[in-house]
Amino acid sequence: MNFIVELASVYANALLPLISYCGIGVLAFRCLDLDRQTLSRISVYVLLPPLFFTNLTKVQVDASDVLKVTLFCLLVLGSMAAIGRLYALLVRFDGPTTSSTILSVTFFNAVNLGFPVSLFAFEEAGLLYAGLLVAVKALPHNGFGIYVAARGQMSRTDTIKALAKMPIFYVIAIAILFRLAHVTLPQPILVPIETLGQAGIPFILLCVGMELASIRIGRLNLKLLGIVTLRLCGGPLMALGLTEVIGIKGLLQSVLILLAGMPSAMAPVVYARVFGGNVESLVQAVFYSTIGSLLTLPAILYLLR
Repeated sequence: MNFIVELASVYANALLPLISYCGIGVLAFRCLDLDRQTLSRISVYVLLPPLFFTNLTKVQVDASDVLKVTLFCLLVLGSMAAIGRLYALLVRFDGPTTSSTILSVTFFNAVNLGFPVSLFAFEEAGLLYAGLLVAVKALPHNGFGIYVAARGQMSRTDTIKALAKMPIFYVIAIAILFRLAHVTLPQPILVPIETLGQAGIPFILLCVGMELASIRIGRLNLKLLGIVTLRLCGGPLMALGLTEVIGIKGLLQSVLILLAGMPSAMAPVVYARVFGGNVESLVQAVFYSTIGSLLTLPAILYLLR
């Protein structure tokens, strides 16, 4: 009983801020004349780069774990994307909806929900591994996510051109070089970058709230249920198999499986708004997978503990 009460408290503390920010986004969209495209572009081009830079330069990593986690990220990305693509073909989704399905199945909410649940389940050591995963997957996951979102509407050439204009990749590369060279920015430069980055996640949640206000969520149909099931059940099962193959054991394995079972991430919503994709499908997947995780994550935690 204590476990359930404590987990409920973690959920409340993690989800209430999400609900609050999204609620503010809903009100802002209904009361103000806001351009969702422009706001999403601000999120992608202005706020996310400093967020990734700060995370990559601050996270504490163990060199022995980095290679394993990197391999895990690449394999789980490719595997879940292939599954999402196959599912979209089976149910005959159009191009933009196929892109959104791949993003919904592949991307998981490792920060807003993953961090507090990891801290609850595995204490500070679990949070450290969660931070390592988020740092390692920053480049491949976001690069792939933007590519998939753009391919829903653009040709391959135009997609590559759009990727080349993305500051996120250059910022991540600079952050990695700074880590390797042990370069530390002076505080007058670092503080504004950190402050700007801290606004990234709340701003994304506001954008998601505005998308919620502009669409009709509707009922959970069978096709959407399939997407949610692949994210909440297929993700952790894939993580279990891959960690066994790679040879990841112990606490790191448990954290990776737990994070792979998180609901669909919110960042792809702004990617789809900026570059193309079925935004409504993405928002519905985020909404229903977050609700569904109230059932699946306790089961995963029970099996891992």
